[in-house]
Amino acid sequence: MIKRPLHITAKRNGKRADVRIEGVIASYTRANARDFEASIDALVASGVADGHVYIDSEGGSVLEAKRILGALRKLTGRITGEGGPAVMSAATYIGLHLDEFRVQSTTSYMIHKPKAMVDGDEDEVEKDLKGLRDVTKEYRAAYAKKTGKSEEDIEALWSKGNRWYTGEEAVAEGFVDGLVEDEGEEINEEAVARIAACGCPANKLPKASSAKTKTTTMDINLLRATLGMPETATEAEVLARLNALKASEAKAKADAIARRTQEVKSILDKAVAEKRMTEAHRASYEAKFAADFDATKAEVEALVAAPNVARETGADGGSAAVAKGRENWTYAEWMEKDEKGLNAMRKDNPEAFEALWKAQYGK
Repeated sequence: MIKRPLHITAKRNGKRADVRIEGVIASYTRANARDFEASIDALVASGVADGHVYIDSEGGSVLEAKRILGALRKLTGRITGEGGPAVMSAATYIGLHLDEFRVQSTTSYMIHKPKAMVDGDEDEVEKDLKGLRDVTKEYRAAYAKKTGKSEEDIEALWSKGNRWYTGEEAVAEGFVDGLVEDEGEEINEEAVARIAACGCPANKLPKASSAKTKTTTMDINLLRATLGMPETATEAEVLARLNALKASEAKAKADAIARRTQEVKSILDKAVAEKRMTEAHRASYEAKFAADFDATKAEVEALVAAPNVARETGADGGSAAVAKGRENWTYAEWMEKDEKGLNAMRKDNPEAFEALWKAQYGK
């Protein structure tokens, strides 16, 4: 499923920080929590105390959500927030911990049991599993505290998978503090398609707002001619034709998104099957595909299968510094494509690791 890359902004508005969190909460994008923390530090240093946070996010990394919340808590005043079209998964964690968080009636609010992708030997998997259990316990307690429900109630809610709520239902269940009084931002067809792609059931899916069409006699005549309709066509018939065309266009867009989503899935499935990448890298590449499909497709197709041994033999019979085909990888590329290999290099070939580190960070 293609999702929007994370985009966070923090701007000064008097003595208040106006924050926008949009897209998938992940650490592999440029606008990540560490960059955001630096922005908040600068605002706090300039005298900003209060904050208002707008969230429109499909969720993402639970750890990155905690980092974002940690940065927000540097603001010493009152922190309020509001939800846009989507407040899902890890994004709900941020809203839970604000002094007040409201959503629109059309907001799609979703909670589920925290998930994680694990990779490695049994010791590494056990470690990741323990971390996931700790995160699950923390989320369960946070939802229970906010709603006044018991932790057993929360466990029962998410035990069967994703739990979807409309904005009004999220208020009624106690997950948020109320509805936004002035819902000036109307949900559009792109947002509806994005929410549907996340698995939102039809009975919870918001409907795109249809702008009221203002027409004059001249406009109607022009529309009749443009649409190839007879002069006897009524205004209602003309508008009905326009709405039918808009519906057809929206369906075409949704079909295009579905086709592209399937194409990305096929490309990544193939790369995983051929051992050119692991499942742990899938989310990172999904975000890259969303930003630049053609460039990311070329990058994935250029990946080579990981070697069967940690390090290959060099010409002198000793161990090569890095696996063949990776000699020119940067530190960032190692982190993205083979973090375990980078960790092995740090232990077994510290000189090569130090060179990469200095090239990346300058010290």
